[in-house]
Amino acid sequence: MPKIFKQLSIAAILFTANIARADDFNGTFTNPLTSKPGTSGDKGLSDMIDGLLGFIFGVAIIVCPILILWGAFNIATAGGEQEKTKQGKKIITYAVAGLIIIALSGVFKSIIYDIVGM
Repeated sequence: MPKIFKQLSIAAILFTANIARADDFNGTFTNPLTSKPGTSGDKGLSDMIDGLLGFIFGVAIIVCPILILWGAFNIATAGGEQEKTKQGKKIITYAVAGLIIIALSGVFKSIIYDIVGM
């Protein structure tokens, strides 16, 4: 089996991990950003923000460890080459900083909600 098919199958498994089981399916699809499951009403702004932040955090939880491993790989394979070592350190630093910022977005959201009164 070519390598690309293995990679695509792994990606498909990762992306479909959150799909509900067939016995949980009620026959309707809902857009998580526009309507609440089981209702026909629109979501409010706070629900849309919560959904968006949840999606971004979920993607970050997958991407950041991959970036950290990529940076560590660059450092491990640098072979004394300073530029490659610096690049690996930058990748790790930016990945961790990004994860911290995304994790703190929930705190920022709560502060803004308290100020605005949502």
